Amino acid sequence: MENRAFMTFARLRALGAASALALGLAAPAAGQSLYPSPQAAADAFVDAMATGDLDGLAKVLGPNHQRIVPGGVAQEDIYRFLAAWSRKHEIVADGGRSWLGVGDSGWTLPVPIVRAGHGWRFDPAAGTAEIRRRAIGRNELTAIETLQQLQAAQARYKDGVGQGRYADRLVSRPGERDGLYWPELPGSPQQAFGPNALTMGPDVPLDDAYYGYRYKVIPGGRDNAYRIVAWPARYGQTGIGSFVVGPEGGVLEADLGPSSAARAAALRERDITTGNWVTADVQPIGIK
Repeated sequence: MENRAFMTFARLRALGAASALALGLAAPAAGQSLYPSPQAAADAFVDAMATGDLDGLAKVLGPNHQRIVPGGVAQEDIYRFLAAWSRKHEIVADGGRSWLGVGDSGWTLPVPIVRAGHGWRFDPAAGTAEIRRRAIGRNELTAIETLQQLQAAQARYKDGVGQGRYADRLVSRPGERDGLYWPELPGSPQQAFGPNALTMGPDVPLDDAYYGYRYKVIPGGRDNAYRIVAWPARYGQTGIGSFVVGPEGGVLEADLGPSSAARAAALRERDITTGNWVTADVQPIGIK
């Protein structure tokens, strides 16, 4: 089952409101049920999802269940979940916790099942932290892929409207084609990069940043090179790692800390060559 089928469970809009829950509680929340086994807890969750029983979901996940499974879950997402569950489901033991595995891809529900007294329950606080971790990982992987796409767009720009030069910015100034994106008008050349660039700049509102990241082109000066840097719009919430790419080679990564926005926006070539930037791997900083 494709992970995107379960994006609903990890929407970023649920993460900010639920951050306080990540501290966790040892005892079940008021009204949360205990079950004789992890399988019984998992079955109760699936039954509540299948029947749309919000009261039942509150008993399974606790009164703050909508912070984990946001209201307005698309019926299509529920059908996908249930279809995957019908194909394959299992309880995956992990130390003192258990996870509900669903489908053929190895996906697990991000809320662990833990022992509590004489029974078992879902741990919504740990689930909130896991949802955040997975969301950060997805955002970081998207940032790496986006930088690779921007690298290709810069090559197209240089070979086309740039006439041998790279773009100085993501979005062109009005009436100009000095960026990778410009409004598509009759007779105008094809954009080097699509309208997603409009949600990627350093001034885009935090909540509108492209998959939780902001981007900026750093012009290369005399040698006509460039760097494009990406940093988390909200450090620790939408991402942890910052990433950078140039005209050649792969994506580099570094953890610039809570001041990522200021440090990344002011980044210069010497900072990259003398800093702690390393090759970005398939498991970015946020999910290591």
